Amino acid sequence: MNSQKIKVQLRKLFSKEEQDISPLEELNHWYNSLNEDVSKSISDSNRIKLQAWENIHNKIHADKVTRRRKKIGFGSWIWKAAILLLFCGAGYGLITGLPDAGTATLAAGAYSNAIGKVSAFQLPDGSKVWLSTGSKLEYAADFPTNRQVSLSGEAFFEVTTNPESPFKIMTGTVATEVLGTSFNLKSYHQSGVELSVYSGRVKFSEQQSEKESTILLMGEKISWTAQEGFSEMEQFDVAELPGWRLGKITFDNATIDMIQSTLKSWYAVTIEINGKGPNCHYTGEFTQASLEQILETLSYTLNLTYKINDANVTIDVNPC
Repeated sequence: MNSQKIKVQLRKLFSKEEQDISPLEELNHWYNSLNEDVSKSISDSNRIKLQAWENIHNKIHADKVTRRRKKIGFGSWIWKAAILLLFCGAGYGLITGLPDAGTATLAAGAYSNAIGKVSAFQLPDGSKVWLSTGSKLEYAADFPTNRQVSLSGEAFFEVTTNPESPFKIMTGTVATEVLGTSFNLKSYHQSGVELSVYSGRVKFSEQQSEKESTILLMGEKISWTAQEGFSEMEQFDVAELPGWRLGKITFDNATIDMIQSTLKSWYAVTIEINGKGPNCHYTGEFTQASLEQILETLSYTLNLTYKINDANVTIDVNPC
């Protein structure tokens, strides 16, 4: 039974009289079939689905027993069941898009993610890569002899140590060079480059100027733009891995322009901004949220209004 049919059966349960339990029996049949031949090696994503449905299943049967003693309505629990199942379905879609980086080895060429998708894979040298939404990674046929890749977007790397062959990532004219370390690198739409080092030592340089280079250690982050060059070095908590790896959209003191750029990276929409809000900043985190949910929250926090028309979004910014 697919997720759409499950939703249909749940709606039938909510809309019909109590004595009509045919949708309930069909849902129970589907649930029981899930338990047949379930091995110990069941994946975490399937385990989450089964556990969520088991909660619904137990609640259904608890209410059936209660109805023998006392007449009750479906409304008190069916909404909980529907919400839980819909939440489980949304979570499952995201979890299955986040495999362990370690099994799939890519052929030489390019690997890219559509808007809203996050993936993980292993390069031929054993280095692990988590690729963010709307991002692209390319490497040559002579990899790993020549450990150089090109990144457009954002990725988290765990680079296999090889002192004789440094690992280099090109993002436009900016090069990031390491021997063996883990770090997050971000470069969307020619908006500059951001580097955060989680372990090891990383060289960060601008290829057109020998003076434009710096060395970063664990817990340090920096950014670079063509207009301003390198920013000041900052410290960050390495225990907090990038939220996008778990499908989280995070804003840290973000301006309207930064919010616009982030939303365009996660949702296949165009966003038009009307008005100016130079003093408007937002800090917050969203997990598996729809675009409308995020915009609704921002409308209260930043005193803005928005309109969604298919894949076009208009945001009117007012003074904060």
